[in-house]
Amino acid sequence: MRIWRPINGRVRWLSLAAVASLVPLLGAAPAMATSSAPHDPVGAYLLTVAPEDDANTDPLRTATLVCGPDGGTHVNPATACEQLRRAAGRVGGVPEEPGPCTREYAPVRVTATGTWNGRKHRYTRTYPNRCTAIRATGGVLFAF
Repeated sequence: MRIWRPINGRVRWLSLAAVASLVPLLGAAPAMATSSAPHDPVGAYLLTVAPEDDANTDPLRTATLVCGPDGGTHVNPATACEQLRRAAGRVGGVPEEPGPCTREYAPVRVTATGTWNGRKHRYTRTYPNRCTAIRATGGVLFAF
């Protein structure tokens, strides 16, 4: 699978393998935490929000999320990890966050690739716009 991002008005393709190569770096995040317990994280995900067509001018967005201890580059790791804990690490199990979104059609594909309690997980869905994607996945996971 390939994801793309606009660069200088042109679309450039990035392989998912290139983006996924960032996943091993997630193991370094817990070392920065204040916890003194030497254990592996409960979960680690690479999250992406990618525009699906040329009309969508939103940039490609990525974040790392490490849970147990909570961290990574995600802007709200504690809340995102709590949502995943309640859903046993399944992004599709996180309840929708109700609220309004515009009817703008600027499709985005969200992807979460990683592990939870040693099991691999992958979630990929396309939504009509970024707001809908964020709300449909709990309001926090892809809000970066």
